[in-house]
Amino acid sequence: MHTHPTSARITGIALIVLPLIALLLKTFSFGWMMVFIIFGPIFVMAIGYVLQIIIAAQGFLSKKGLFDAARLRRATIAAWVSIAGALVLGVTMPDGGDTGWGSTLQVWLGVYGENGEAVHAATDGLTTVLAYIAAVAWVVGWIWLMVEWIGAFAVRRRQQLGMA
Repeated sequence: MHTHPTSARITGIALIVLPLIALLLKTFSFGWMMVFIIFGPIFVMAIGYVLQIIIAAQGFLSKKGLFDAARLRRATIAAWVSIAGALVLGVTMPDGGDTGWGSTLQVWLGVYGENGEAVHAATDGLTTVLAYIAAVAWVVGWIWLMVEWIGAFAVRRRQQLGMA
């Protein structure tokens, strides 16, 4: 529909790269939650990531992007809400089971140091609440981005049919 500014390109690249960084951040506290994800919803997550790459390419990275100015603004906000949620979730998602693993944030704060029990006691509630908020932001932002993308396709189709 029109040429996109640099911020759109940054958003497109972020949609592709930052979810991988979020996953990398989670590996600092790899435990049963990650095993559950690998053997559970990994295919749904992979499909969602592929769709996100397509949205990044069509909406943010192509010279004739899919989004008009208003939809680009909303899609950019949705993308960053989703990205921020994924990154915060990667750092705060608790992990546990038979080892006492906490979140990556807890690992960084010293859960395996001399005061490991104190770190757990002081941060378990906080990381859990942050993880829930981040998960909601990630999913809501991603769904919002999908709605903007589908809406942009509908507008383009109407224009192609001469209905707009």
